[in-house]
Amino acid sequence: MSQKLFSTDFFSCLIASETSNRFSLSDYFENAYNREYDFCKALPYELCHKNVSVTSPFSYEVSNLEALCILYTTKGVGKLFCENANGINAGYDLTKDTLAMIDCRQNHKLICQHNIWEYTICFVSAGILSYYDKKIRSLGDFIFRLDKYSDILAALEQVLRNNTDDELHGILRSRDLINFFTQLYLVRAIERTGSYHIPSYIADMHHRFNTAYFEIYSLDELAVEYKINKFRLCREFAKYYEYTPIQYLNKIRIDKAKELLLNTDEKIVAISQMVGFENTNHFIRLFKEKTGVTPLTYRRETPVIN
Repeated sequence: MSQKLFSTDFFSCLIASETSNRFSLSDYFENAYNREYDFCKALPYELCHKNVSVTSPFSYEVSNLEALCILYTTKGVGKLFCENANGINAGYDLTKDTLAMIDCRQNHKLICQHNIWEYTICFVSAGILSYYDKKIRSLGDFIFRLDKYSDILAALEQVLRNNTDDELHGILRSRDLINFFTQLYLVRAIERTGSYHIPSYIADMHHRFNTAYFEIYSLDELAVEYKINKFRLCREFAKYYEYTPIQYLNKIRIDKAKELLLNTDEKIVAISQMVGFENTNHFIRLFKEKTGVTPLTYRRETPVIN
């Protein structure tokens, strides 16, 4: 198939959209690949990819598009609305270094709500990659937080690095796509099922962050306590849990703060201390960095779920 046919598929499945003069959805298909090669009948293949920069207002809603979508945010915050693993409509913050795996066959909506949002988007054939999609969703989550140590990011970069459109390079991209989706599954399986051996000190630190997130932690002190170089500690923790230790701790704290903001009447200062932040201003800055809004705005806003 040709570039025009995939763009036609996309727009025929488009339910609604709102874009500014800065970006057009047709820009997605500038790097579309040929789908007429014989290997496309048996192997997964990339449809197109694009580095995108959008500003509010920007949104689109798609359903019944026969493709999977990889979306990696590099700057700003976007919002994804789609069904979660339990089939319930939910909203997800797509912050910097967040990767989302989207099943375009299901209804989903992307929105830029606050200032600028920059991301890389890559559409791939569903086909046999649906196996990985199903396996990953069975483990409960299709949102991944990446950092510079992430094997997932390295695998994605390899997919995007191969940009020659001929049969040989298409087959190589198929290999890279299988490697990428395999890496997604392995990371989630390690995190959710513990099916791979996790060093005891990494598992212990992970457990402490989940259950005693309100305690004060220092990376230097943790390194001394576990007798592990702090750089190795960061690298190994990220290998098994996608985040460095402090990134993971802050994620847990922000998630707990969201629950308290929506389910209690506690003041922002109190919530900051309850989740482990001694400095309320630091808590507010970090919360806004991760969600795109301040804690007070988050409490006031009612999530929009389609």
